[in-house]
Amino acid sequence: MYDKKTLIVIIILLAIFTPLAVIGTYFHFSKEDNVVVDDNPNHEFIYNNKVYFYYNNELINSYPCNNCSNVTTTINDIKYHTNYYKYGTEEIEPIISSVAAIFTEGDKIIIYDYNLDIKLAQYDAIKTYNISNTNNLMFVQIGDIWRVIQISENGIVAIIDNNFDYVAIPNHLTNDYILDSSKIIVNNDDVWQIIDVLENNALITVNEEIVDFNDLYYITYTDGYHIYNYNNEEIFSNIIKDYVATIDDYTLIVSNINNLLVYKGSSNTIAQNITLPNYEEIDFVKSTNGIDIMLDGNLHDTIALD
Repeated sequence: MYDKKTLIVIIILLAIFTPLAVIGTYFHFSKEDNVVVDDNPNHEFIYNNKVYFYYNNELINSYPCNNCSNVTTTINDIKYHTNYYKYGTEEIEPIISSVAAIFTEGDKIIIYDYNLDIKLAQYDAIKTYNISNTNNLMFVQIGDIWRVIQISENGIVAIIDNNFDYVAIPNHLTNDYILDSSKIIVNNDDVWQIIDVLENNALITVNEEIVDFNDLYYITYTDGYHIYNYNNEEIFSNIIKDYVATIDDYTLIVSNINNLLVYKGSSNTIAQNITLPNYEEIDFVKSTNGIDIMLDGNLHDTIALD
């Protein structure tokens, strides 16, 4: 027989450990009930009416959905004169961090926390130009407004607090051949700005459509192209401009359709004068060999740089 003190200790221990055992048993079976079954033989992102979230090749979670698909980017720049990048081929990666994924459900784009099983946000469209950019920016649309966000390990970060009618990254490739998103073009209520993303500061605010810029000039379009320095003084006003773009410190002016004038830096001296054949659309892209002249989507020639 136990003495009285021993009996009291036993009763106390039973009072402590019995509930813990019950709780542990509950969570054990609860956890077993919530085991994510990997019934996706090829580890596809969407398979058999489910979205599967793999991170480092390990299945973290899944989401039942019979109308889900991968996200495709929206390019609305064709409505404007923006010199935007037209040659992106990278699809939007569905797993965007160790906690978040992105997919389309019905007509909405969902950013989903697959660890917490919650929708972090939903959007009507997303724009990435199908190419990486230096700040991992995403432009997302809600109704008629666009916002500038970034996905981090902590979730969704609003890089700029404002809402915009239009946002764009100009066709400025870095030496690593990704888009330089340190400065972007925005429009709201017909007020156009060049915004320094890191400083969240407007470098230029005008009432003319901004189509391109570099460190020396910014280019607008109002019944034709105009080039200004950052003192808002118009430059090259005596030249007919059928098209204007900037690549690094080069300013490229197509005059009288078939005459390409290349200026370097702030010099008013023509560095190169190139005669072009007839074309419907012209574009310029930085490449390893210089500046590629793209006519109707095809490489015509390359401007060698000094």
